[in-house]
Amino acid sequence: MRVGIIGVGSQAKNVHLPTLNSMEEVEIVGIADINEERVKDISKQYEILNAYTDYRDLLNNDNIDLVLICTPSYLHKKMVVESASAGKHVLVEKPMATTVKDADEMINAAKENDIKLCVVQNYRFFPSVKDTKARIKKGRIGEIISMHAYMLDFPPLGAGYSEWRIEGKDSAGVIEDIGPHLIDIVLHLNDSKIEQIYATGGCIGNLDLIDHAQIMIEFEDKSLATLDLSWMAGAKEIALYIQGTGGLLRCDVRNNHVQEIHQYNTPLDDLSSIIRKMRGIVRDVMTGDYFVGPKKFHKEIIRNFIVSIENNTKSPVTGEEGRKTAVVIESALKSIRNREPVFIQR
Repeated sequence: MRVGIIGVGSQAKNVHLPTLNSMEEVEIVGIADINEERVKDISKQYEILNAYTDYRDLLNNDNIDLVLICTPSYLHKKMVVESASAGKHVLVEKPMATTVKDADEMINAAKENDIKLCVVQNYRFFPSVKDTKARIKKGRIGEIISMHAYMLDFPPLGAGYSEWRIEGKDSAGVIEDIGPHLIDIVLHLNDSKIEQIYATGGCIGNLDLIDHAQIMIEFEDKSLATLDLSWMAGAKEIALYIQGTGGLLRCDVRNNHVQEIHQYNTPLDDLSSIIRKMRGIVRDVMTGDYFVGPKKFHKEIIRNFIVSIENNTKSPVTGEEGRKTAVVIESALKSIRNREPVFIQR
């Protein structure tokens, strides 16, 4: 698959370029970025012949089949629509969009031009998330009653981070940065339609934007989800507690561990769970996978997307799924501003 990359900042440089370069089925045909020096350095490093400072020149290259968009999210809609109009399949970084209007325009452009659209939501490919999804599907905990999910991280400051993530008082902050990962996992595990969203959040640091937030979702089947997001905890962690009518699931996403609880959880149950968790961590440390973390799953999503293009099958993360995340982001921000719940229109 012949690939072109639009935007070669930190995400492309640290994740996508090394991943694509390691895949035999991929040829990096061209890159585009407004930073001329960056384009020159990366094209030299990876021996990429076509290097542009205008992404439209990349889209005019007939030798490119698939475009990977790694630009700030506010540029996604324009670039996805133009890429689709140029007949390129599109893989776009998360969040695909932060408004439903933009998401709909991207989806419509993909349909009108008969191209595949996929969103980089790699956290759902963690084995722990897959395991949790399989247990729910098998009915191991009955019907979902509620989910409590949290994702804690450090603020995106310093070398290796893009400034656009924290610029502007209207920035969605943590909701737009790490929020899409957690939102996507929750919606991937519970496919009931969203009825209403209420969110609260604010700034307790010095970034003058939303650095912590809680998002509450009520689904059509009356199940609930609470998402806790923060840059300010001084820790990195992502986990879910899922209560069903017949049991409980604890999913430690980062450490790839799932614990299923029925009736009473004894100290012996906890000990057994800890031993299994440590065995998994030691195995991943020995293979080096533990230190790669979520970056490991970019290759899986890219490979699956290429297969979907070649076989004309469903994308691994569709534009419609990216739209659901946009619904939550947009509604959460509206709820925080207006201090009231947002009811989702069908």
